[in-house]
Amino acid sequence: MLAYTYIEKGKFALVEKPKPVLIELTDAIVRVTMGSICTSDLHIKHGSVPRAVPGITVGHEMVGVVEEIGSKVTNVKPGDRVTVNVETFCGECFFCKMAL
Repeated sequence: MLAYTYIEKGKFALVEKPKPVLIELTDAIVRVTMGSICTSDLHIKHGSVPRAVPGITVGHEMVGVVEEIGSKVTNVKPGDRVTVNVETFCGECFFCKMAL
């Protein structure tokens, strides 16, 4: 699958990566049909997010279709259209420190 990937400061590219697999019983795999760029992605582009290392897939605001679910997932099923907003925080960069 193609994934929008951080290559180096100032550079992103579409990179072929393995399709994700379910790991936890509470996981779901969503086929992204549309994504958006937010300021977090721009912070990564400018090298301002320490945890964003080359090779990391970027983008955390998207819509898509549920492809697979773990056995403990009860609120969505394959075929459902969903929105996703995955937030992770490093707690170390300027932006995280300003939010504290």
